[in-house]
Amino acid sequence: MRAEWQAHIDELLQTYQEKRRQIQEMQSRLETIEASAEAADGMVRVKVDRQGRLTSLEFDPRVSRKLGSEELAEAVMEASKKAQADVADQMRAAMQGLAPEGASGEGGGFDLAKLLPERPDDIEAVRARLGIQPK
Repeated sequence: MRAEWQAHIDELLQTYQEKRRQIQEMQSRLETIEASAEAADGMVRVKVDRQGRLTSLEFDPRVSRKLGSEELAEAVMEASKKAQADVADQMRAAMQGLAPEGASGEGGGFDLAKLLPERPDDIEAVRARLGIQPK
């Protein structure tokens, strides 16, 4: 193999490995995302996980004196929506610049490491995924 080809392959492989490492770090950050929010002047507090699932619900002890059942239900929904929106914003921010278009990360089931397999079999596809122009 000619030395210039080997140098180009080595450069491409180094870029590939760096992008793959960045994607793995991003995946780790995505797994820890959660958000909290409150509604009804702090009477209702919720926490959601990265998939927007409710993981904690707290009521101020005075909530039953201040809110009726409909208002309480609305407050829970409002706080949940706020927390879910925060999670979505955090996901987008964590994926900024690394994820391909359409990979919003919402739902938490998207495995970004699969975008770049352990061993690159198709150099052209890897080059395209990494945004490397052919020389």
